[in-house]
Amino acid sequence: MTDDATLQDARDAYARGAWADATDLFLRADKQSRLKTEDLDRLAWAAGIAARDREMLSALERLYEEQASGNNDEACARAAFWSGLRHMMIGEVGLGAGWLQRAARHAEQTAPDCVQRGYLFLPEAYRLRSKGEFESAIECADKAMQFGESAGDPDLVALAGSLKGGLLFRLGRIEDGYVPIDEAMLLANAERLSPLVCGVVYCEIVASCCRILEIVRAREWTGILNDWCRLNPQAKAFNGVCQVHRAEVLQLKGDWTTAFSEAERAGSGLKGTTEQTAMANAAYRRGEILRLRGEFAAAEAEYRRAGEIAIDPQPGLALLRLAQDRCTDAAAMIRRALDTTTDVTQRHFLLPAGVEIFIACDDPGAARELCAEMDSIATTFGSEVLARVADQCRGQVALAEGEFADAIASLGRARRFWSRFDAPYLAARLRLDIARACLELGDTEDAKLELEAARKPFKDLGAQPDLERLRTIQQLSGAPAEGADDTVLSAREREVMALMAEGGSNRAIAAELGLSPKTVNRHVENILGKLAVSSRTAAVAKALKTGVI
Repeated sequence: MTDDATLQDARDAYARGAWADATDLFLRADKQSRLKTEDLDRLAWAAGIAARDREMLSALERLYEEQASGNNDEACARAAFWSGLRHMMIGEVGLGAGWLQRAARHAEQTAPDCVQRGYLFLPEAYRLRSKGEFESAIECADKAMQFGESAGDPDLVALAGSLKGGLLFRLGRIEDGYVPIDEAMLLANAERLSPLVCGVVYCEIVASCCRILEIVRAREWTGILNDWCRLNPQAKAFNGVCQVHRAEVLQLKGDWTTAFSEAERAGSGLKGTTEQTAMANAAYRRGEILRLRGEFAAAEAEYRRAGEIAIDPQPGLALLRLAQDRCTDAAAMIRRALDTTTDVTQRHFLLPAGVEIFIACDDPGAARELCAEMDSIATTFGSEVLARVADQCRGQVALAEGEFADAIASLGRARRFWSRFDAPYLAARLRLDIARACLELGDTEDAKLELEAARKPFKDLGAQPDLERLRTIQQLSGAPAEGADDTVLSAREREVMALMAEGGSNRAIAAELGLSPKTVNRHVENILGKLAVSSRTAAVAKALKTGVI
């Protein structure tokens, strides 16, 4: 193939959005004959979208050198800015800072209204955001937007707008945050943004919505991002990030199988890229689904993978410890996570888990404190989703403290909300707590109705730990538990049953298994209920007869 033919193929690939192909072809053409400025620019952006960071950064450095030899300060500032920003994003902070300083020096030589001066407010806004100085970060984003609007640069307007919207969300100013975000989305949907910026803006906005549980917008915009990714199949990094968000939305909708597949695809697709946080989030999402299905060893491996790559795998790992009856470990983990997390949008993911864990660990006072904080966050944000999460916490605390009527009122509000928003698993879990409260009030009929409504989604999803819990509550209601035979015992209950057969007391069993006596007492009660017997002796006899032990 001739030099001209290779170069034309590269341009054609770039024009149709075949970013990886374009990168390879431009590199081949460059070996044949050194690329000129316009094609070198195309190579930089194609490589960036294809998650080929080294090729992108190399092309930007060459662009900078070319423009510097011609004393073009504006073009130098542009190349240095993008090089610095990308170095920062992949964790090369020293190199990134050096390039951004170089960009600032060139920008100072340009006209006061030069748009490149505006771009330099973005890294400062990101820096302030990382320190939790959200108001100052918003001021930087505003200045960047003003430059973009004055210069007629939609890329800068959209980048700054999506950033500002997310910052306002973090401050609980949800309606204010939608103003710049909606403007950024309009620019993206109208195809007025460069491809790289379009992908960045979509991902920033979807992440912001997921962060504050804005479910309707998260679903809508995840769909838009998914459509964009289908049109840009070689946008490797963005496709991986999109799949992580899609997995989160699908899990909430109750399509755990597809959600897990999306998270697997995301992890595989992101290999070889520098998108460490997205890779870690994909592993965490897989861990969550495995935990809820009762596949604890596999879940732990995914949580550990997430932690090794980039993120703190909480509250998932703490909830896994709770499911494994390691209450002390669960409480220590969630307490540490809460003590070291100040970002409100992270805390509202930790608080409900903390309430559940502290109630299970017989620390209602700690659970009550977290519940009050969740209430405060919901009030600050004015979000119905967070208000219903607060209802869930309030209901669980009321149930633990014997305020059963109050528990039903709070849990019922949360259950109706999640049912309306097509979140079957969350609704079913709330039904179990409502059933428990009904039983305490002597209302066995409604308790049975709640349990029956919860069974199907748990079965469909394969939520084995919740099915075991449902069977236990069903025994208390006086109804025959579906599948009430030796197969209903959990792995831990079988261990307890075996030690009971050896004559061990509850305290001795607790010492042997490293559990609290209260936890063993609960397991023994569950065993008696599941085996439909009234004494330890009868339980041992039935277990031996049916082959449980």
